[in-house]
Amino acid sequence: MWVHFTPVGPTFDSQNMSKYMKTDIQLEVIFKIKQLRQHDKISQAHLADILSLSSYGLIGSIESTKYPHKYTLAQLKILSDHFEFPFSNLFLTDEECALPKEKFVKVLINKIIEYGK
Repeated sequence: MWVHFTPVGPTFDSQNMSKYMKTDIQLEVIFKIKQLRQHDKISQAHLADILSLSSYGLIGSIESTKYPHKYTLAQLKILSDHFEFPFSNLFLTDEECALPKEKFVKVLINKIIEYGK
């Protein structure tokens, strides 16, 4: 099951980054997970259970722009498997997913590295 995603909203340029505790790519990935969660009518508490987290509030902190929390790459893999959503599509736009394989891999690696910052 694939869900079509709309952009997060306003562009998060460097001048506005002081408002947010996360980078653009972190916000985009977290927003995609939130859309998948809401599409499947899964609560934040249930998502925390899927990830074996002891604190249900952590999902709220991850989804909030006020806190620096984000999903780990291992958690993103668990969630992409749970939602049957390609891991690469968490990081890439539809246009980037259609790139030739060599460019696709390079862009994906760069975005994963950027997410980890």
